[in-house]
Amino acid sequence: MKILPSLLLISILVLSGSQAFGQLSMGDLPHEVLKVTIDEKGTAHVTHEVNSTAANLKPIQIDTVNGNMNNLTVTDAKGNPVEYAKIQKIPLSIIINASQRNMTLVKYDLVNAVTNTDGVWRWNYYEPQDTSYTAFHFPKGVDMVWANSRPVYLGNLGLGQHGNGFSLEYIINEPMNIQTVQMAGKNFSVGVRTVSGLGNYAFDESLKTYSFNIDKANVPITVIMPQALLAGPYVVTLNGNATLHQEFHNNATHAWIGFEPAKNGTIQITGGAIGQGQQTGIPSSPNSATIGVTTPTNQSDNTSTYLLIGGIIIAGVAGIIIVKKTRSKASSKPEKA
Repeated sequence: MKILPSLLLISILVLSGSQAFGQLSMGDLPHEVLKVTIDEKGTAHVTHEVNSTAANLKPIQIDTVNGNMNNLTVTDAKGNPVEYAKIQKIPLSIIINASQRNMTLVKYDLVNAVTNTDGVWRWNYYEPQDTSYTAFHFPKGVDMVWANSRPVYLGNLGLGQHGNGFSLEYIINEPMNIQTVQMAGKNFSVGVRTVSGLGNYAFDESLKTYSFNIDKANVPITVIMPQALLAGPYVVTLNGNATLHQEFHNNATHAWIGFEPAKNGTIQITGGAIGQGQQTGIPSSPNSATIGVTTPTNQSDNTSTYLLIGGIIIAGVAGIIIVKKTRSKASSKPEKA
């Protein structure tokens, strides 16, 4: 690859000493789309689609997602290598020459970005400060995720994230436990999705309650409640104490009630009505859900699921190393860093 112009490299070197412990910016913010595809082993495959159309001569700086990076490549849309430099800080930044006016693809893998604990995959994701939107795609078998301990129903869609970051949780092929409840001579099936162990199911028509025991703490649980059996609004308790929950999806016959208990013990769900089949006030949304910054709602969308999460991430920068890239032959593979 071509070495970047000496003027650019000199300017980086001059500023590196005085800004080694601050937020370093060597170029204009990119016009980019950030895509993250997570595979079944927890590796995040990241692509920055950068469209550099600025008319000035300043370079473009792309901040990467922090993590154990492998297989870094910088190419044009046809796969041809593009000259670039690196600012070796945390997270790494990529500098592309101002002469690169067309689409530039910065690709890399973050190995073990998402870790598995007892069947629950977790990632504390921090979005680069130069990015306002990340499009997530998940492994097959994931139709809902948990963001900051709040459930988001995806259906067969991906997830769009706005903001500086969030804690992500999901379960691949999450087990569905079915309990049959009888009322007025009819059978009703209550579903409980979780990797926690369950037991001691009980339905009390007179108290309008449904209860069961869980044997794990800090594990997501989703109850799929037939509204003809127990309609909302709902109150959820853990060992007799109220616990946070969210009614986040409704397919006209069932309400989805999500929560993540801090302890093991007895979960009890109390409804507002018995056997009336009334609606909970959640709009029907078979394919998607939306969580706002403060007030969660559900909203159907044909193309994407949007998640708005506010936050400010401040990262310390601990040193700068400029790496020059030499010219690669046309037949060579893109350099890994």
